[in-house]
Amino acid sequence: MKNVCRAVALILTALGLVGLTPCRAASTVLYQFQGDTDGTWPMGRLLEYQGELYGTTYKGGTDDYGTVFKLTPPAKGKTAWTKTTLYSFTGYTDGYDGEYPMAGLILGPGNAFYGTTNGGGLYGYGTAFKLVPPSNGQSSWSEIVIYDFCSLSECDDGSYPQDSLLEGSDGELYGTTSEGGTSINKGTVFKLTPPSGVATKWPETVLYSFCSVGFLCDDGSHPLAELIADRQGALYSTTEFGGANDSGTVFKLTPPAPGKTDWTETVLYSFCSTEFDSECYDGLNPVAGLVADQQGALYGTTYIGGIPTDAFGDGTHGLVFRLSPPTNGGTEWTEIVLHQFKSNLRGANPAATLLIGPQGVLYGTTQFGGAGHPNKGWGTVFALTPPSQGGFHWSENVLTSFNNNSSRGGQPNAGVILYQGALYGTTKHGGQGAPASCIEVSTAGIGCGSVFAVPLPPGIGRGRTR
Repeated sequence: MKNVCRAVALILTALGLVGLTPCRAASTVLYQFQGDTDGTWPMGRLLEYQGELYGTTYKGGTDDYGTVFKLTPPAKGKTAWTKTTLYSFTGYTDGYDGEYPMAGLILGPGNAFYGTTNGGGLYGYGTAFKLVPPSNGQSSWSEIVIYDFCSLSECDDGSYPQDSLLEGSDGELYGTTSEGGTSINKGTVFKLTPPSGVATKWPETVLYSFCSVGFLCDDGSHPLAELIADRQGALYSTTEFGGANDSGTVFKLTPPAPGKTDWTETVLYSFCSTEFDSECYDGLNPVAGLVADQQGALYGTTYIGGIPTDAFGDGTHGLVFRLSPPTNGGTEWTEIVLHQFKSNLRGANPAATLLIGPQGVLYGTTQFGGAGHPNKGWGTVFALTPPSQGGFHWSENVLTSFNNNSSRGGQPNAGVILYQGALYGTTKHGGQGAPASCIEVSTAGIGCGSVFAVPLPPGIGRGRTR
């Protein structure tokens, strides 16, 4: 991938699309999953490592419990990317190694890959795992379950993790579970500590159990997203529900003061705080995580909400927001809606964490909407460009629209990564996989999913990401 535009140009030429300018082209499918042993439904964000792409599929593999895969760029003069299955989860079949990974991988301690599964393990409520490359002379990757969730009574230690882990500056791993905890099964924030000696299991500490405050879970409930950390070690993320209006929150978790043991949870913002006629103008139900800029402002999305654009309440397809820290000795964080998805044609229902690119451009995906379907659409990749100096309006540019057919893919569930001038991501559906093994009844999505690339057009921020 030393020259992304050249690689994309070769692929476009092979497809007969010689009239397209590579770095202005719509999305290019790098790989289409075939279902069954090949993998089905990639749902997590990709990881780029040493020029190759790594990810997970929710199902498929030898036992249909999901896979970890690698995509290698085309060799010189070739156009096809090479996909390698690094590991197939066996679930209950052999070793209780986990099942149904929804999250992407991270590169963590010991130069190994780490991730989570939404189910499986010794107790059936999910795992955290470590994936180790082959040693000299070997060919197989090794998977080690480092924690089995619901190890404690009533799942006090958490259950069903849905997103990626975070490596802290202390070398420990941090994450969220969507359920479990000591407060009526509303989710947790946890920490995994590297073991001493030859032990393989990592001790787990629950840093916070949600719904510890108020009848409606004023402190939030059901965190679905990954965490981020600031320089002081405080953790930030979102909850889908709870808060002052039971519509979701942005929260901060502050490490214990010297001599103390308890982490302190603070709700920075409760959504649906600007409600009118039963509509949440400021958004509701955030299901994605956050990104932070150099000034400490937080950026995120809500899956639904916004100002209706007609009398039928349409136009409440979600939004992008910025949460600015207090100023002048204040304590309140300030939310500003940067963009609202008002029309299906320009995207609807953002469900993935944003990416901050050069010049402060925000990149993201929507699960639905776009020009790929006359009614609902099957998702977009978008760029949101900050206003010029003195301006207020952020400009949305739909970089590509998916249509869920065999040539494109549909319904991106995760965010994108930026590498050498192109955005890379996955779609949960679409592709040419056998429909019988790749149909999800709830969405009528056909196809097993794809990996795609979107070259950045001229005029949109390039360079290194923050």
